[in-house]
Amino acid sequence: MKRRSTSGETENDLVARARGGDIDAFEALTRLHVRSVLRYAASVVTDRGSVEDVAQEVLLVAWRRRRDLDPERSLLPWLLVTTRHIAVATNRRAIRQEAGDLDTVNHLHQWERGQDRRAAAEELAHLREALDGLPQEDRDLVRLCFIEGLSYDEASAALGLTPPATRKRVQRIRGRLRSFRTATTGTQYEN
Repeated sequence: MKRRSTSGETENDLVARARGGDIDAFEALTRLHVRSVLRYAASVVTDRGSVEDVAQEVLLVAWRRRRDLDPERSLLPWLLVTTRHIAVATNRRAIRQEAGDLDTVNHLHQWERGQDRRAAAEELAHLREALDGLPQEDRDLVRLCFIEGLSYDEASAALGLTPPATRKRVQRIRGRLRSFRTATTGTQYEN
């Protein structure tokens, strides 16, 4: 799927221009992907006040590494991986900073929060395993609807499906993910 900017250029064209230092092309790429980066950062950082800082740092890294970007590939996966790395580093810095001056009771509370993080990491690993088991079209649907935030109608158009088929696929995907979680962890999602 080739995404187009508001100027009508494809994302690949913009990446090629940005690699050469074209600031306008980079700004167009930023407008194209900033919402996805912000949404993903918000799902990873523990301090909501850091979301915009993480997104800004991601874009700075993208600008500095622009010559390494591949104009034949979508920029979004690279941005999301970079977002994850920066958000995790931000979380670690925040934990170290908090731990520096905590008393014993707060240390216990921090340890309990760490337990929650480990459980979340295990759940994320199970989710990744379940997603890897989906057909490519279903993984694309998950990416478009749940990561990029497209509506079912927009995702339908992007994948060449009818909206009813997309809704049915999403319903089946959710069912498969619930079944997978129950089978691997013994816990069920609450509706």
